[in-house]
Amino acid sequence: MYHNGCYAEFDGVRYEFNPETDFGTLDWGRGVWTYDNTWYWGSGNAVIDGKPFGFNIGYGFGDTSAASENILFYDGKAHKLDDVTFNLPENGSYTDPWTFTSSDGRFEMDFVPVIDRAAKISLKLIETDQHQVFGRMSGKAVLDDGKIIELKDVMCFAEKVRMKY
Repeated sequence: MYHNGCYAEFDGVRYEFNPETDFGTLDWGRGVWTYDNTWYWGSGNAVIDGKPFGFNIGYGFGDTSAASENILFYDGKAHKLDDVTFNLPENGSYTDPWTFTSSDGRFEMDFVPVIDRAAKISLKLIETDQHQVFGRMSGKAVLDDGKIIELKDVMCFAEKVRMKY
């Protein structure tokens, strides 16, 4: 077992993390959300062509005129994306295929859901309707230098969340 000091314990079992094969995503929010807000967010990590690759996409978190969270990571470098649109199924089923498109054409993906982790609560003044969907992403991502990264069935997640709080 790999021992680098990075681990988690749960229910008496210790899980070691190997930086060569294991990835994580930090969910760090900042800003001021409106009382009734809907956001879209997605993230995924994999090894592509022997190098670490990841992406973070989303919108609805506030004013993105100066900056957004849309970014690619490849081999230790960040590559900024323009706006990314989540194209959810028109029939309202979160488990039907989705697509993602970017205004700069650098993030064009198909997403095949595997499971919808849904939660809905309504307490009059406080409401939540969450759909965090895990599935497989396939398509292309284009780095700043024009290099095309091909994804095929990369496990990731994408979500649509509406909160009133």
